[in-house]
Amino acid sequence: MPFELESQIPFGLDDVVVAGQSLQRIENGTRTLAVAVVKNTIAEHVDVLTAAGLDPAQIALGPLAPLALLPLADVDKHGLTALLDIGENSTSVVLLQEGTLIGLRTFTIGLSRPGGFAAFLQELGWTLLALIPEDSSLPEKIFLCGGGAYSPELSEEIQHALAVEIVPLQSLAIPAIPESQRPDQAVYATCLGMGLHEALRGTTPMVNLRQGEFVPQRHSEKFRRESRHLAWLAAGVAAAAGLALMLDIYRLTLRYQTLRQETRRVFVATLPDTQTIVNEKAQLADAVETLQKRQRLLRGASTGSPLDVLRHLSAVVPEQVALDLDTWTFDEDAIRLQGTTSSFESAEAIKTAVMSLGLFRDAQLKDVKTIAGSQKVAFGLQLFFQKDERQETKRDATGREQQAEVEPLNLGTRRREG
Repeated sequence: MPFELESQIPFGLDDVVVAGQSLQRIENGTRTLAVAVVKNTIAEHVDVLTAAGLDPAQIALGPLAPLALLPLADVDKHGLTALLDIGENSTSVVLLQEGTLIGLRTFTIGLSRPGGFAAFLQELGWTLLALIPEDSSLPEKIFLCGGGAYSPELSEEIQHALAVEIVPLQSLAIPAIPESQRPDQAVYATCLGMGLHEALRGTTPMVNLRQGEFVPQRHSEKFRRESRHLAWLAAGVAAAAGLALMLDIYRLTLRYQTLRQETRRVFVATLPDTQTIVNEKAQLADAVETLQKRQRLLRGASTGSPLDVLRHLSAVVPEQVALDLDTWTFDEDAIRLQGTTSSFESAEAIKTAVMSLGLFRDAQLKDVKTIAGSQKVAFGLQLFFQKDERQETKRDATGREQQAEVEPLNLGTRRREG
């Protein structure tokens, strides 16, 4: 936009402040409001406001401000309409088509009208002819604001000369303005329009000339200072959180190493014959469980210890039956043994003799076969204890008795010749 304006204005781009706003998409582009103001003019304006103790965030064009009141009053802006802001020494003409800005001009004839109404109407007519598109006629409705809105004679002259409907702004009902202050709407239209445009986030055109070197330094400096303060505060919080996390990690690591060393010391002292240490806790738990099972087996139940059971078996086997016992496995459910004898009949006799003890509910011969190159017979025998004698009784929280099978444990291999 600045480069498009450069050929249209008698100033260099370094001497002006350029502001603008897109107004409407058209067939071959975008209609844009472009404003170029000499920097010295803006500087003088800012100096006046600063001397009054003011530092506004925006400096806008006065003729555009009253447009913010029209949408608030919900007026009909159909077709070609115009807004006249008639002051004491100048008049601003804003031309709208379907409510969209298409032209703006200010001429130096106002209420003082040195040439009378004729000079005012002549300048107004030329302005409208210059702003109106070629295929359009004069505006159908004109809104009046400024001091000229309170002159019935001027309103009649404009209406008679242009044959248009005249609507003074003080006659509009704007909800944001109290009814008691409605008569002053027209004379304060510029101030009201700027304030309500900002407060109600209006959609009418409004450019801000405080750009570039004229941006309010106090606000930006305050923002930068607060941003730096917030950044330092955030950095301090992050550093404190990081330090606390590092201390927690160090303390947990130190405790973990101490527990590992103590666990290793206990493990070595408890199981000195273990050569491979993978997981001290798991290996210690397995060793304790194994020892507990062996303790239960060696302690025995109603049938006696494993040695007692073996002695009973030896006593009931007939003396004429030869028996070589190769494997002896004892757990809380059964006894499993493997051995050799002289014949198939001897294996059956061993089974019958064992059942006569009354300790077992069942006996099963397995893998009975003749040993190649020998007169002996190999066999396996499984002896299952009586259920009621190999179960432990425990009570739950309600006092009911429950039966729980004790897990079996292989005691290893035994060999006895008999």
